[in-house]
Amino acid sequence: RFVLIKKSLPKSNKNGQLLFEEFTYEYQAIVTNVDYLTAEEVFNDYNQRCNIENKIDELKEGFAFDQNTQINRKCNELYLLIKMIAFNLNNWFKRTFLPESMHQHEIKTIRRIFYKIAGNICGSGWYKHIRFAPNKLLKKTITHLRKALTDFRKKVVLN
Repeated sequence: RFVLIKKSLPKSNKNGQLLFEEFTYEYQAIVTNVDYLTAEEVFNDYNQRCNIENKIDELKEGFAFDQNTQINRKCNELYLLIKMIAFNLNNWFKRTFLPESMHQHEIKTIRRIFYKIAGNICGSGWYKHIRFAPNKLLKKTITHLRKALTDFRKKVVLN
């Protein structure tokens, strides 16, 4: 079943310029196997879930939700529970401590920003350290993260 939605667009853009006639409508197509709802009900139901495929993809790719290698059923349940806790902790961390521009990032992007950073091991003997290449995004994110952690600590200690 196909449900097609035709929505009128404003006649002018933000700059006040008139738009061409062929761009006065926006179209959306929904493909579904639900046959007991009207077209309007399908639109209202599906329109609120437009990002669900991205969340499912993040669970599969970022947290290996589609992989259960344990032989015992109870072990698999525990394994999935640990993955759910990790997913929820990751979402809490993003929304609580990271800059607002990073709230929508998936775990793959967070890993690339924080963990997959190019660096060199420097020093000799017992004194060795890692020297990272300059990264403006990482520096800005860590500065924000330090401030957010300090503010969080103050809120927790005061309460």
